[in-house]
Amino acid sequence: MNTKTANFLNGKRPSYNYCGMCGRTPSRREEPNYAPIRWWDPDDGWKIGTLCSWCYEMVQYDKPEPDDYAYEDTNGVCDDENTDEDPSIALLTVETE
Repeated sequence: MNTKTANFLNGKRPSYNYCGMCGRTPSRREEPNYAPIRWWDPDDGWKIGTLCSWCYEMVQYDKPEPDDYAYEDTNGVCDDENTDEDPSIALLTVETE
């Protein structure tokens, strides 16, 4: 895990819920997933939920593209929310480039 990813995830809550991308559900002896995190999914739009560190590293820089299926219908904030945490926390910690 690179330093930027580690610093970002350090500010998130550990979660043993499933990863919203790959479905990984960690045991108590494994690295937890993290929540709440906001990310772009080309098919579903902006999502807020739980991610494992590996999936977060893959999507951390993804942004909407005009040829994405969800591009036309996104509300630009959160199109799909699935987290036990307060989703507004994910909006407060969105990385800006």
